[in-house]
Amino acid sequence: MKQESALWGKVAGKEREEIEKQAKEIMNSFAEVLENISVKDARIEREEDRREEKGGGDEDKDFRKIMFENAPKTEENCIVAEKGEWVK
Repeated sequence: MKQESALWGKVAGKEREEIEKQAKEIMNSFAEVLENISVKDARIEREEDRREEKGGGDEDKDFRKIMFENAPKTEENCIVAEKGEWVK
């Protein structure tokens, strides 16, 4: 706990200004490096864009049971999951 309190604390005045200045310098230098990187088109054209469906066969018979046991919240035959904040 003592180490955490030494690492996390309120910052004000000149120390805050110095941290902001250093952060801006780091971001600007990173942006300059990114500008010098050339990116080629990474798309790959394929005749088929889907995998072939297979029968499976070697599936784990207990997989579904284990998944439902590990799920924090279930409702009937479904796992109830939190919708991410980024999803609208």
